[in-house]
Amino acid sequence: MAPVESRAIVLRSYKLGETSKLVVCYTREYGKLRLVAKGGRKGGGRFGAALEPLMVSRVVFYLKEGRGLSLLSGAEIEREFPSMRRDVVRMAYGSAVLELVDRLVHERECDRGLFDCMERSLAEVEQADEEQLDDVLWRFELNLAAALGYSPELSVCVQCGSADGRLAGFSSTLGGLVCARCAASGSGVALTTVSIAEVLRLIAADVRSGSTSGVGVRLTRAERDDVTRVLHEFLEEQGGHRLRIKSMDFLAQIRRLDGAGTKTGQDNG
Repeated sequence: MAPVESRAIVLRSYKLGETSKLVVCYTREYGKLRLVAKGGRKGGGRFGAALEPLMVSRVVFYLKEGRGLSLLSGAEIEREFPSMRRDVVRMAYGSAVLELVDRLVHERECDRGLFDCMERSLAEVEQADEEQLDDVLWRFELNLAAALGYSPELSVCVQCGSADGRLAGFSSTLGGLVCARCAASGSGVALTTVSIAEVLRLIAADVRSGSTSGVGVRLTRAERDDVTRVLHEFLEEQGGHRLRIKSMDFLAQIRRLDGAGTKTGQDNG
C-alpha cells in the first residue's frame, strides 16, 4: 500500500499503548480521519508538535479502506498560530472550531471548502480584535451548517412563510426565524430583541460574500449570548444530538465572571 499525504488540522488525540497515540484530524483531501502515530507520545519524537491541536500540518499516512485506523508515517508543521496559543481566550475560540467539526462531521466525508474555512477561521481568531471573536465563531458556525446542508432560513418566517411580519423568534426545530405571531403561538423561542434577527441575517450575508468585517452592530452581552445560544441550539437540533463543546462552556464561564465583576464594580461605585 503506497502512502498518501494531505494537509491536516488535528482535532483531538488519545493515548494508545505505552508510547503511541490516536490522532483524530480533519484532512483537506480525505475528510476526518483517525490516524495511529506510533511513538507519538515520546518526548521530542519524530512528529514533534505537528500533531498538536491548532496546528496546520502536512501528514503522510497509509490510508486504510473503510472507516478503520490509518497508520501515520510522517508529519510536519505548515502553519502555526502563536498568538492564539499564548492567549487562553483566543485558544478557546479556536478550540471551539475544532470541537464543532469533531462533533458534527462524519469520518471520510471530504470537503476541501470546509477545511479551508477551518484554516481561515483559525487565522481570524489569531488576528481579530477581541471584541470580534464572537463574530468569527458565528460565521464559522453558519459556514459549517452550510457545508452540512442545513443553512437556517433567515429571510422569511419558517413557519408561515410571511415576509411582512416582524421576525422576532427562532425555531431550531423548524430551522429558522419565525414572525412575532408564530413565536407567540409557540413556534420557536422569542429573541432578546428584534435586532437579533437582523444580526443573524448580517452574519449570513458575510458568509455568502466571504466578508470578515463583522456584523457592524453594537450588541449588549445579553444579545451576544442570544446569538450564541440560537446558533448552538440550531446546530444541535439539525445535527441530531447534544453538543458538549467544552471550550464554549469555558467561554460562557468567563463571561459570567466578567459580568459578575462588572456588577460588583458598579455596586461598589
